[in-house]
Amino acid sequence: MLEKLNDKYVFFDVDGTLSEYRYNDHVSGGNDWGGQTWEELFFGNVFVKNRPLKTMVNLIEQLDLDKVFVLGAITTSHEIDEKYEWLAKYYPSIKRENIIFVADSSLKVIALEQYAKKLNIPKEKIVFIDDKHTTIRQTEEAGFKSYHTTSFVE
Repeated sequence: MLEKLNDKYVFFDVDGTLSEYRYNDHVSGGNDWGGQTWEELFFGNVFVKNRPLKTMVNLIEQLDLDKVFVLGAITTSHEIDEKYEWLAKYYPSIKRENIIFVADSSLKVIALEQYAKKLNIPKEKIVFIDDKHTTIRQTEEAGFKSYHTTSFVE
């Protein structure tokens, strides 16, 4: 898979892509916003405890770091702070200015389109990696090469 990413701008999701999809040892927070509880989303230390996926750590180390981006979704400002802290700890080589958060996964395709336009990058030079099938399908239909995280598991 590495050869498919060479010379590309690669955008990685966070939850379930760069990190394990599990929060304080559970996957359901009992709400419609994902695996975290409301208390965790507003006040907890749920993301800083997530385990990074070594496959992705190793993959990113082999890419052109000027072309590595994070494109994650968030629900609260507390979540943003925690994710920045987590990314700095486990993926310190990713530039802070290359970390993007949107309010909902459905906005990721719009973010990719805007970054392609702003950075003058043809869609064929952008790769998006996520664990959410609907988002992968949406971005691929928009003209971006998109992969599920399982594409990188040996």
